[in-house]
Amino acid sequence: MATRFTVLGPLEVRHDDRLIPLPTGQARVLLANLLLRAGEIVPMDILVDRLWDGVATDPRRARASLHMVMTRLRQALGEANAAVRTATNGYAVDVEPGALDLHVFRELAEQGRYAEALELWRGEPLSDVRSDTLHREEVVPLLEERLAVLEQRVDADLAAGRSAELVAELRGLTRDHPLRERFWGQLMLALYRSDQQAEALAAYRAVSGLLVEALGVDPGPRLQELHHKILTAAPDIAGGVPTAPAPRQLPVHTRYFVGREHELEALWRLLDSAAAAGGAVVISAINGTAGVGKTTLALHWAAQSQERFPDGQLYANLRGFDPTGLPASPDEALRGFLGALGVPHEQIPAGLDEQVGVYRTLLADRRVLVVLDNAADSEQVRPLLPGGPGCFTLVTSRNQLDGLVVREGAQPLALGVLSDAESVALLERQLGVRRVAAEPAAVRELVGHCAGLPLALAVVAARACAHPDFPLRALADELADERTRLEALDTGEATTSVKTVFSWSYERLTPAAARMFELLGLHRGPDLSLPAAASLAGVPTRTARTIMGELRRMHLVVEHVPGRFSLHDLVHAYARDLALADPDRTAPREGVRRLLDHYLHSADAADRLLYPHRDEITPAPPAPGAVVTEPADRADALSWFGIEYPVLVAAVAQAADHGFEQHAWQLAWTATSFARLRGHWLVQVRCQDIALVAAKRLGDRVAQAFTHRALGRMFIMLRRPNEAEYHLLAALDLVRKLGDRHSQANIHRHLGGLYEVADRVEDALCHTEEALEVFQELGDLAGCARALNAVGWNRAMLGDHRRALADCTAALELFRQVNDVLGEAATWDSLGYVHHHLGDLGEAVRCYRQALPLYRESGDRLEEAATLGRLGDTHAQDGDHQAAVEAWRQAVAILDELDHDTADEVRAKVAALR
Repeated sequence: MATRFTVLGPLEVRHDDRLIPLPTGQARVLLANLLLRAGEIVPMDILVDRLWDGVATDPRRARASLHMVMTRLRQALGEANAAVRTATNGYAVDVEPGALDLHVFRELAEQGRYAEALELWRGEPLSDVRSDTLHREEVVPLLEERLAVLEQRVDADLAAGRSAELVAELRGLTRDHPLRERFWGQLMLALYRSDQQAEALAAYRAVSGLLVEALGVDPGPRLQELHHKILTAAPDIAGGVPTAPAPRQLPVHTRYFVGREHELEALWRLLDSAAAAGGAVVISAINGTAGVGKTTLALHWAAQSQERFPDGQLYANLRGFDPTGLPASPDEALRGFLGALGVPHEQIPAGLDEQVGVYRTLLADRRVLVVLDNAADSEQVRPLLPGGPGCFTLVTSRNQLDGLVVREGAQPLALGVLSDAESVALLERQLGVRRVAAEPAAVRELVGHCAGLPLALAVVAARACAHPDFPLRALADELADERTRLEALDTGEATTSVKTVFSWSYERLTPAAARMFELLGLHRGPDLSLPAAASLAGVPTRTARTIMGELRRMHLVVEHVPGRFSLHDLVHAYARDLALADPDRTAPREGVRRLLDHYLHSADAADRLLYPHRDEITPAPPAPGAVVTEPADRADALSWFGIEYPVLVAAVAQAADHGFEQHAWQLAWTATSFARLRGHWLVQVRCQDIALVAAKRLGDRVAQAFTHRALGRMFIMLRRPNEAEYHLLAALDLVRKLGDRHSQANIHRHLGGLYEVADRVEDALCHTEEALEVFQELGDLAGCARALNAVGWNRAMLGDHRRALADCTAALELFRQVNDVLGEAATWDSLGYVHHHLGDLGEAVRCYRQALPLYRESGDRLEEAATLGRLGDTHAQDGDHQAAVEAWRQAVAILDELDHDTADEVRAKVAALR
């Protein structure tokens, strides 16, 4: 028997679907307070305050009265009393999942199911509970929470093209909540998209008058920007559901499909029963062991059922069991779905909840099949479930996804192995009836050894197809010779079965390919290049190309783009087991060392091209056999980092895990400059955290200083000044003890950047001046240039523009001498700022325009955006509003791409100017 509680309206308790009469007065207030904090112990002092509505009373008498009220409440609850719990100094109500409407409301809202969440509201929360304090402190925030969800629901409806339907509702909402600007903005959009531009502009005038009259303020920047866009009929607010063909995303699937009649019938029956019931949200969770054919079944049925889903078929590989351990995020899958459904990239919301809302709204009235392949768990799947009754979802996973069965009512479909007859039929499809019929005994043995596992049969058939003259008897005998493997096959354990079949394929490789295959199991992915493969095996790149070609033909690796390879997760797991089982324990470790040397020295070479005047690290010479990639120029280095950065991140963790601490911290350092340029700040913090542990394990103070310094720089980019200061000061302390004056100067320069971001410009100037003094002492021209520009910038920020001009002019000359493109760009930007504040706006524009192509050449996207922002400021000051808006828009595009929090500040400038 279940007890259910409702607070989103009159207070009600139902036990076994029977409404329980509740006493009036304080007992009802007591229960309401406990339910609003369900699962928590509510202290007696708080309960006393709520029961007596804040009126002071004798504490001892109040507590005694509280106990009496609780007794009366327990008696009234009857069997439902089991939910109430007494604690040392308070009480609690424990509710089961889904038993309290407030909890369900919040869960549905988190999943983007806004309309369902709002349907739970039956009026004002706790409308029959008399307590001014309760309503003031608890109900008012709940009403605000409801309005926020209502706003999200309206946003999703607007994105789905339901503007005309929303107008009447939004007129009521703006009447009921006249000072809530978001409702007014939504009303303006709904009117505009319903071809009522004049009405939309009238709505803006109405809210402007209300705000001025009530608060004495103008509408906010976002509403002003929307007003301007409506005036100018800006294309980015046209909205509506774009016209797009029905998506057909199903990947190509094998034509060698046999059997599964029972499972196919179950899927058809499930679809038909839902249609007969008037349309219900249907989810089928296909589960089974690895290699059993879950994806093949799903894609085969999906292709057959195409006519039942005229509005399209969506597909996503969720990579739930990817060997890299990086499953696809719901955000990644949703962006693909929304794009396929016709939503332009720039209109896809940034937040997951908003993406879910748009997705479900778009599918609400459509008949679409959604295939979610290789899911890790229920939580990964939930945001991707459509809410429309005409949709059908197929989920495949190695897990049973019990959570989907319990909460979403998914119908599980367990997939077993093929029967002997189906296995023979599968071989006939791939090898031909004649060849199979010619060796019936051998075929029976092959079928038995493969234990009905489709993946194992497919590998056997692929090997036989590659060698048409290869007797099937020989293949059967090879499997039979491996007694331990046969025992594993007989158990029906899928992973072992797959190992058995792949071991047979592995043993047919040439010695060089077999060795390469073993070592590939040590690579963490997500993919690797030919030079990396060559380094792993200790062979020349040309030899590696030949070996990888052999592995590709044997379907043991996939060349997903020219020159880059990946392994299926099962193949990767098998290769890793082979490498770890190697009796020569030194061989795998040497392979990892060569691989890490490849990445370290290649990254170091690329980083030197990005920052030729950086502080140098001194990696040990690469091990014999390690191939070093040397980028040709700065653009080549940026391209190399762009491809290899995810691999470098994995390599840092691998180095630390395998005891290569020196590689761990040096790899992290070499990737820092690129991470800063491309906005990978959080990822790089995780890498540097690993690096710092490795550096401490080494007891290497130089390594620790480099790593603290890198962390400080990343935290500056993330605008987390306290953490940045901690790490930079730790680095400074270390290099002082080491007597490293050059690093001291650079860290003082970084501290200057930190304190500038923290709006402590005088402190910033002190540190940059100290950096300049040390660089001058050392005779470091590149360092002097960087410090001079920083000093000039800080002086300009403090209003000392004449001295700033001299500093930056001197810095520019030094940067040209040392051929530092990025430094030259930064100094042109500083000069633009100085000239702007000296009143020479034309010269400021010229300086900024000198900086922009240099930033683009260097790849520094964030600083390019900053310069564009300042260029817009100068144009605006000069009265050229069109040029200002164009510069700001370019800046916003870059900042949005980097997900930087200053994007809204620049947007506000555009809105204010318009």
